[in-house]
Amino acid sequence: MARSRRNKRRNTSKVVDYFSKFAIIAVVVIAICTVILLIRNGLQAVEVANQKVKLEKEIEAIFEQPIEQEEKEELEEPEDKTIEIAVVGDILCGNAMIEDAKTEGENYDFTPMLEKIEELTNDASLTIGTMETNFVQGQAYSGVEKYNAPTSFAEAIKQSGIDIVSIAHNHSLDYGIEGLTQTKQTLENVGFTTVGTENFIIQEVQGIKIAILAYTYGFSNENELSTQEIQNVNNYSAQKAKSDIEQAKQSADYIMVIMHWGEVNSTKRNQEQEQIADYLVSLGANAIVGSHPAVPQPMQMKQNANGEYQFVSYSLGNYISSLGYENSNLEIIIKLQIRKQAKNGKVVLEKVTYTPLYVLDQGEQQKNRYIVLDAKEEAKKYLAGEKNIDENTYEKLIESLDKIESIIRSNES
Repeated sequence: MARSRRNKRRNTSKVVDYFSKFAIIAVVVIAICTVILLIRNGLQAVEVANQKVKLEKEIEAIFEQPIEQEEKEELEEPEDKTIEIAVVGDILCGNAMIEDAKTEGENYDFTPMLEKIEELTNDASLTIGTMETNFVQGQAYSGVEKYNAPTSFAEAIKQSGIDIVSIAHNHSLDYGIEGLTQTKQTLENVGFTTVGTENFIIQEVQGIKIAILAYTYGFSNENELSTQEIQNVNNYSAQKAKSDIEQAKQSADYIMVIMHWGEVNSTKRNQEQEQIADYLVSLGANAIVGSHPAVPQPMQMKQNANGEYQFVSYSLGNYISSLGYENSNLEIIIKLQIRKQAKNGKVVLEKVTYTPLYVLDQGEQQKNRYIVLDAKEEAKKYLAGEKNIDENTYEKLIESLDKIESIIRSNES
């Protein structure tokens, strides 16, 4: 019996030993995990702090007129007129957007997609975009190949604050001259001013006359079109641009050119875009704003022969779309602050700022699948405790801000 008790004591001792070792290991593991957690939380806190600093900065200025403060105060007089022109990219109506907007029967409501950014465009003196779809009766709605959208889409875009739309793009003649005529009439009935089928238009805002010209690089169905059909839209050529700008300079204070050009899904400008921009500046264009690539591209300031600064944005991306490839959900609104000096009538570009946008796809099951967000403002609200978006969306917005900043300030071609 005594031998049996000794064995029990040995077994008990082993169990205690095991428990002791296990306890030590557990304590070490917990300590390591705690340290890792503290480090991770500390790094996250630093990252969030850095993000807060970045988000609290005012919208970055792409350009500010290089004038000494004393000279600026001398130049600015109470009688001077200052206006702000906002420009957005291509306005697309994809198939998924059409499906998302469908309500009852043949009714569609696109307004929820844009309601969060309306104030960004409504507060400008003038807002311009490129309406890259058609409005043709009796044809199926489509966001691929031949573009055609419900009239309610145009109404929602107008409500969002857009005043002028270019209809010079590669889908302008998807339905021929008749489709172009119907599209132009529908847009004008909704309240838009259109550009792209005449040499130029002039908009007078607070005494400042802005000439707006619009051109496309060509047409998606060009091999199906006659010369007569092509002549109905401003198809870019150096000769035409020269003639149009020379005419516009006779009556305008400021000349803005909307260009539909470049390579789709490329965040870099190409050599042809840069050559055209240089040429337009040499002719007298004051601002050139591009679209068509469906993603943002760099911005530049170019000096003309007189040493004056002229602004070029190679692509703003889209104002709204349901395209699903990389960077197609990154969008930009730019604002050009223009001042007309009372004492000499000279018009100068004082400042260019931009607002980064993000097209959020919430998934097919959501009632309002697509929403355009002010990326910086929504991220700031999230950090302030307003949980209108989830953490995943917040991370996407932060990533989008970094991407847009990197793209637009790139010097690469």
